Amino acid sequence: MFGMRSLGRRTALLAAVLALAMPAVDAHARDGSTLDTMLKNKVLRVGWIINPPGSSKNLKTGEIEGFYIDIIKFILAQVNVTPQYVETKWSTFPAGLQSNQFDILVGGTYSTIPRSAALAFTRPIFFSGYTAAVRQGDDRFRSLADIDKPGVTVAVVQGSGGHEFVKRTFKNAKINALDSADLAADLNEVQMKRADVAIEDTFTTQRYMAAHPGLVNLFGDKPFNMSPIAWGMRHGDYDLREFIDKSLEWMSVNGKIDEIINNYPGASRYVVDVKYREIKPAQ
Repeated sequence: MFGMRSLGRRTALLAAVLALAMPAVDAHARDGSTLDTMLKNKVLRVGWIINPPGSSKNLKTGEIEGFYIDIIKFILAQVNVTPQYVETKWSTFPAGLQSNQFDILVGGTYSTIPRSAALAFTRPIFFSGYTAAVRQGDDRFRSLADIDKPGVTVAVVQGSGGHEFVKRTFKNAKINALDSADLAADLNEVQMKRADVAIEDTFTTQRYMAAHPGLVNLFGDKPFNMSPIAWGMRHGDYDLREFIDKSLEWMSVNGKIDEIINNYPGASRYVVDVKYREIKPAQ
């Protein structure tokens, strides 16, 4: 009898310990996943950043538009879900995700190693690299080593992939990190002679230079720091990430992403081509 009572007490104690050890799992199960909530409420909170033509606000209609917006709208329409847009910035979007202000960041987000420690990312949608822009006639620079010297001011957008690159790579140049949602802000700093060099992605640089003559793209068609572009999510939102990944995969292999991009002239990106081959039975 004593043994049975002792066994009962030990069993009860073990159950209590397990209950204390797993409150988060139980709470998550009760609350449901982000995907469950999305499908139940028919709404997904979508973070976005001013980054035309990928995402921007139409000043006439107030509508959020762009090729990233078209991609997420197409995905959500297949399950009758409406996007609820939440504007954010490059420097604050990780905190916005972590503090539950929105559930996914759709934009030209680089899934770098440091960012991946704090956030989860979808499969790559595109790939892009960086270049350096200087004013026409400034012949001091031929390489990255020429830029990383005392007396040189380098402009980057705070929280961007370019900002991460210069923090990791440059040791001597002065870094001017701009708290802006506009990726072209660093290019404007160079044009206004408040900085000597801007480190920015190739697409933003080409687009800015087409509209604002006076800058030179130092690295042209040889970008550095090539990185995957993906959408950010919270770690733990496995169901939502799986849903988005499979949707992006379907859109990619069926040409839907290309179809959307073709609606935005000049919206060039690098992609990895998928080639199919038939598996034929051995004769």
